[in-house]
Amino acid sequence: MAATRITALIATGFAVLMAGFLTGCAGSPTAYDRDVPDWVLEPPRGDAAYEYFVASGSSPSGDPAEAENRASGAIIDEIVRMLGVRVTSTTTATARASLEQFETDVEQQIMQRADARLAGFRVVDRFRHERGTAVTVYLLGRYERGALDAERERLQTLFQEREDAIAEPERQARRLELAGDPFAALGKYLEAAQAAASSELENAEIRAERNLNEARRLLSAMQLVKRNDNLATTVRNPFDEAFELEVVAGGAGVPGARVRVTYQEARADGRPGMRTRAATSDDSGHVRFMHPVPRTVGSGTVTMVLDLDPYLASLLELEQGFQAQIDGLRRTAIQSQATFRYQVASAAHTVPTGIMVLDRDRAGNPVVTGPTGGTHGGILEALRRAEFAVRSLAIDERHLAGADHSDALQVVREEHPGEVERLVLGEARIEEFTESDGVIVRVSGTITVLDVESGAVLHSSSAAQRSRANSAEGAVAAAFRSLGERFGEELAATLP
Repeated sequence: MAATRITALIATGFAVLMAGFLTGCAGSPTAYDRDVPDWVLEPPRGDAAYEYFVASGSSPSGDPAEAENRASGAIIDEIVRMLGVRVTSTTTATARASLEQFETDVEQQIMQRADARLAGFRVVDRFRHERGTAVTVYLLGRYERGALDAERERLQTLFQEREDAIAEPERQARRLELAGDPFAALGKYLEAAQAAASSELENAEIRAERNLNEARRLLSAMQLVKRNDNLATTVRNPFDEAFELEVVAGGAGVPGARVRVTYQEARADGRPGMRTRAATSDDSGHVRFMHPVPRTVGSGTVTMVLDLDPYLASLLELEQGFQAQIDGLRRTAIQSQATFRYQVASAAHTVPTGIMVLDRDRAGNPVVTGPTGGTHGGILEALRRAEFAVRSLAIDERHLAGADHSDALQVVREEHPGEVERLVLGEARIEEFTESDGVIVRVSGTITVLDVESGAVLHSSSAAQRSRANSAEGAVAAAFRSLGERFGEELAATLP
């Protein structure tokens, strides 16, 4: 039965009905009516074993079923009043459902006219009184006092749920704060805010806002203090130490603080990408993040910020009335973030390196570009800009023979003994040649970096480049040169 019906029936409850009994109003039996049970005129008093309930319902048209339905509703109202249960906006869905099921069970018990008991309640007598066209049905119910008390306690516990959903995390937050665990307390304040924001309590918005403000107060007191910075390493080698900070509040370390770490890491295609990782401060408030082994040369950053997302996720699903407070929490967290800087160098720039790269036309014939032109010259220029110890070496087709590159390595060992420790070996060729709105040339190539002494492959890659120019010579030269610079920049960033 709906809670609204309960409230309406209580308003016309048992007290009014009994007043009608005693004053002999129309349709009510009097002491002069024959065969009127005593309990109709004078309801039984409760005792240690039972509580008694008397109620009536009338049908002006003389329908006994209608009258009994109204009587059952009235007796249920009397029982609910005795239980001390009040349906208001604070009532949880669980409590409402439990009360409605209880009312349904009692009503079925009344209508079954059976002697079986339900949760200690039974209808012990009925009386029907007719006057004119109207009929009135009176019911006498008896409830075992122990069962009634147990039901009262059960329902009141359910009705307290909504309040406890807010009050309990508030209490826990205060205890955690006093115990020196402010981040856990912050989480409990946000839990209480979420419970209040989703509650039907009349002052829910006030309590939600209050708990959000308490969370922001704790957050504002927390600082992220870097314990090291400006770390350095060489490409493909780990950092000697972890990036470390301390979460502090009031001069003391904050344990159990959730921290989101954002860092740079090369993707599978070699391009830089951003990654995130979750971390938690230890008992002393310290967070340590060991950066993955860097695969590219250059500078980078690691950023750490307090992570509130797991706590704010449920609040974001609610109405937007709290968006300002949530945004304020995010801004406060970001303002206290810590950014570390680091440098990744390459030891390769100190290693004497030679370049032997051959360019070919579409037929496979060598293209003469000179020592500073073509793919060869582009690689040379890019590595010189990166301050590599690099030189151009003469090459012919025979140097490219053999899958193990032994011919090229033998030439370098014999002609440049002790002068070149690494060799960039490769070739490129013209793939497409189109004359439309100028000349468009597409070239592709492959390079391999070898250790001259051991013959070990240190790096290998392939790429393609397209260029446009007014002349065929200009387009070819630009395409090979651009391809070389692309290879050179890659080597400068990745060679160990």
